[in-house]
Amino acid sequence: MGIVFKLEELLREIGITKNALAREAKIRPNTIYEMCNNTSKRIEFKTFNTVMETLIRLSGRPLTLHDVLEYIPDNESEKH
Repeated sequence: MGIVFKLEELLREIGITKNALAREAKIRPNTIYEMCNNTSKRIEFKTFNTVMETLIRLSGRPLTLHDVLEYIPDNESEKH
């Protein structure tokens, strides 16, 4: 499975819509949707940094990479 985004769950938890995040971060909505659906093939560090900074500002709390990303080894995904 590899690296997966937990962005959808985080947005739900802090009460922010995908469109609101895209608008506030000034990022294409499709980029946010792809991250939420785990269909992103790649993401630029600059874009990811902007997403993180926007999430921190909108949520009013400190966030780390672990809040947004998770690594699931290929052999573990077979168990889920």
